[in-house]
Amino acid sequence: MKPSRLTRLFLLLIVGLVEPAAEAQDDWTRNFRVAVQLGLNIRADFKTTGQFQIGGAQIPGNREYDNGYVRVDETGNAGGTTSYWGYESPGQYDSAAQTIAFHRTDGFDVGNGAQRRDSSVQLGFDMAYGGTIKRWWRKRLGWEFGVGILPLSFKDDSPLSGTANGLDDTYHVPPGLHGPIIIPTYPYHGGPSGIGVQLNADPASENPTSTPATISGSRKLDLMFYNFRLGPTFYYDVHPRFGVSLSAGPAVGIVTGDYLFDETILSGTTTHNVGKFGRTDVVYGGYANALALVHILENGDLFAGVQFMSMGGSRFAKGGREAKLDLGSGVYFMAGVSWPF
Repeated sequence: MKPSRLTRLFLLLIVGLVEPAAEAQDDWTRNFRVAVQLGLNIRADFKTTGQFQIGGAQIPGNREYDNGYVRVDETGNAGGTTSYWGYESPGQYDSAAQTIAFHRTDGFDVGNGAQRRDSSVQLGFDMAYGGTIKRWWRKRLGWEFGVGILPLSFKDDSPLSGTANGLDDTYHVPPGLHGPIIIPTYPYHGGPSGIGVQLNADPASENPTSTPATISGSRKLDLMFYNFRLGPTFYYDVHPRFGVSLSAGPAVGIVTGDYLFDETILSGTTTHNVGKFGRTDVVYGGYANALALVHILENGDLFAGVQFMSMGGSRFAKGGREAKLDLGSGVYFMAGVSWPF
């Protein structure tokens, strides 16, 4: 092949690359993108320490126990006895003394408690809208406003050791007209009609207890994290089909949700303790991201990238329960579609 032909081919190749790039400069006056994102390096530190009460709505006159109940029947406990009672295990009934024992756990103490960190991967959604301020050759300087929505879920299911505080109550079985009353086999659940096997409505003895306990179950943060970003953006089309984007600026976030606990206290009897409390925080910080874009259509790009965001933390605490959300070094991987127009 002659040198002149090589020169012509080289020139044609240069023109073929430059012309689409020049056309690309007319795009991207505005752009809008949506993406899914994976959030990494977001952590929650759980701490449980101190004394905790086990609460619940109580109907006046009724006594609820871990292993049974003694309630007011439809007669109003006429004669000082009730048919509305029940028990769960054979060890509660003393046939010689004609008594039935009940135990109630009112609270527990975990002392110094325990700490645990959870840094699970989080899946969310991101979108951004931007425009161009200045362009030259394949480069553009612009601005971008972004919104991220990230559900956050963290869990502490480590067991705790402590002391269960409660009460042992003993009830007498009233004598029958023709000798001792025969107590039904456990488990027995009497009804409110006033008809049936009777039990004295008030305890014969009440003794506070304190026993070693193991607390199993979970403590959980169930949150939504909304972040809003605004900053300058630099675009560079490295090729008619490929481009890169860099952006950085301030950010503000809203953290809202609940701390939930679902625990089982084992101390000879089993007690279930469930509850939650909520909080909403505003946090501040900044972000930086880098994207790689593939121009697949005149007004359609695929992109993937990474974003670093550093935000202030949020603290959920009530009584001796505490969870600290750490957003100081979040890393977010994104992939989605962008529409320049």
